[in-house]
Amino acid sequence: MKVCVDACFLLALYDPRDGLHGVAKALFEKLFDSTAHELVVPWPILYETVSTRMARRSASMGLLERDLKRLRQRNRLSMLFDRKMREQALSECFEELTKDGGYRALSLVDRVVRLMLLSRSHRLHALVTFNRGDFEDVCRQRKIQLIDQQG
Repeated sequence: MKVCVDACFLLALYDPRDGLHGVAKALFEKLFDSTAHELVVPWPILYETVSTRMARRSASMGLLERDLKRLRQRNRLSMLFDRKMREQALSECFEELTKDGGYRALSLVDRVVRLMLLSRSHRLHALVTFNRGDFEDVCRQRKIQLIDQQG
């Protein structure tokens, strides 16, 4: 199973002070240590995760490196490039301003990930996020399992 992850999951996983750290650790173990699922990380998610704040915490960076290296060695890590989706996602940000029915405040990263989820070429099976509302509609549309703090 190809399991895509959101930044909020990775941030919780590598920050012991995060309120969802324990949940994220248990989900990571269940999905990637106990089974042979493939971790799929969109590059924009990695940019958001390895922010200035996380980059200053060498222990967190070391754990992230360890996990990515281990999964890569087992051929269970994929990185999704966003180049083809950047322009469309940015256009959607601005188009949202003129839509009837209100503005949906989604970050550019979330919009790129949504486009990745909608793309049939990626063949994603699940998304791990703690922001269900940002992705629920596209996951339902593509029949992608949504995994959150409830598991």
